[in-house]
Amino acid sequence: MQGIREEGFIHARQAAILMWFNVLPTAIIFLPSFLARRAQQDAWIAVIMAILLTLPLGFILTWLGTRFPHLTLFQYSEIILGKALGKIISLFYLLALIQLNALVLREFSEFLVSAVMPETPLLVFTVTLVAVAVYGARNGIEVISRSAEFVMPLMVLFILTILFLVTPEMSLRNLFPLLERGVRPVLAGAVVVLGFTGEISLLAGISGFINPPQGIRMSVILGLAGVFFFLVLVVLGGILVFGSAETARLTFVVFSLARMVSIANFLERIEVLFMAIWVAGVFIKVMLNLYITSLGLATVMRLTDFRPLCAPLAALMVALSVLLFKNISHLLFYLEEIIPIWAFLWAFGIPVFLAVVAAFRKTKGGRNDVP
Repeated sequence: MQGIREEGFIHARQAAILMWFNVLPTAIIFLPSFLARRAQQDAWIAVIMAILLTLPLGFILTWLGTRFPHLTLFQYSEIILGKALGKIISLFYLLALIQLNALVLREFSEFLVSAVMPETPLLVFTVTLVAVAVYGARNGIEVISRSAEFVMPLMVLFILTILFLVTPEMSLRNLFPLLERGVRPVLAGAVVVLGFTGEISLLAGISGFINPPQGIRMSVILGLAGVFFFLVLVVLGGILVFGSAETARLTFVVFSLARMVSIANFLERIEVLFMAIWVAGVFIKVMLNLYITSLGLATVMRLTDFRPLCAPLAALMVALSVLLFKNISHLLFYLEEIIPIWAFLWAFGIPVFLAVVAAFRKTKGGRNDVP
């Protein structure tokens, strides 16, 4: 690819897995509680509605990826908008990614401090994760995708195992009455979910590495299907076991489900295993976001190598993760109230804007068309 030193390619299946990791690890921890507060027992309907509202974004990402094969958003934005405006849009997108990774780092450290090790400083967890993520990001997209392929079966198996083992505690009565307060609370819940599902737009940052380029369609379909299935499953599990009122009160619903597992006083404390696998999932997400940010900045600056940017950008993300949020209450408020609005601006707004302009100007391009 012109302007960057990254020759790796990934299959459509691998891109779908990366999409899955970019949404699920943080969403399954925080969303059930947010949704139960807004939509109560209809929280799972809010997830379905949000996925349907995310589908147009998936179609737009597919259209852009196939119209500009072998190019990332940071490259085809300059083809569509011109060099100056294209760089401005790319830089805005990069600022959003930096803020997103800072948010994920704070989510990660707050969870470990609140749920497991309350006496440990936040920075211990944050710096440790970032140090490994820098090493992984510097190795490129193929290493990241292979790591994701290894971790995903473990995460899937463990989520399904937890939900299966707490089945005796589930009660269908917790799902009724359906739509007791009408559709408005469900819509309010769906808006919160969009703040998380909108992160599939990061596919535009790696679309140029999907081989063949037409595979981006399958990536979007498989990625959204996986996100939909597991989000609905986790939210349903929380409501069925705890009821909407208790789910709304809990901060980490899936972790609470894992702590409930106890079989014959033998199979217990599996929340420790859940924590280990969840940490691996967050690591994939942080590593992928750091890679896209470094690659995008190198592309905008016309550098031949993105690797020297990984460590400085990671340090900036760590600093922002500490400075942007006062405490966990501030973090939760930001996730529930601010992120949905912010996601519409960058995760939905930028791809839609680029697609509209490209369609209006009838712009197409390939790897040889980068200005």
